[in-house]
This record gives sequence, structure tokens and C-alpha cells, in this order.
Amino acid sequence: MITEQDLFNIVGNKIANEIQKSIIRNNCPPHIADQICNAIDLNERAENFQRFLNEWLEYQNKQQQIVQSFLQQYYNR
Repeated sequence: MITEQDLFNIVGNKIANEIQKSIIRNNCPPHIADQICNAIDLNERAENFQRFLNEWLEYQNKQQQIVQSFLQQYYNR
């Protein structure tokens, strides 16, 4: 489950990425800066997708455990 700390980390990473992209835009030619910034954005999306996927898998495991527990109790009467 995503915790409050996880949310703080997500926001902190977003802020750090935006600062990093601002520095890059100020110090690199536009065509290079765009490519680097796009890579940063894609990495951020991948990290967020990985968090979502982990949450979904955890939820699916819990659901499977609930169903298995129910079936075991039902058939072991």
C-alpha cells in the first residue's frame, strides 16, 4: 500500500526532476535539453508505473488469499 512517505517521495522526486530540467534548459542547447528532459520525464513515468503495478499486484495477492481462505474454510467443513 502506498504510504504517506511514498507520496512525499513522489512529490520530492517531481520537484527534484523539475529543478534538474530547469538547470539543463539553462545550460544546454535547446535540442539537447529537450532530449534530456524527455528522458527525465520518461524515467519518472516509468517509476510511477512501477509503483502502480506493485500496488496492483499486492492487491491481487490479497484478493487471491481471501478467496483461497474462503474456499479452504468452505470445503473443510
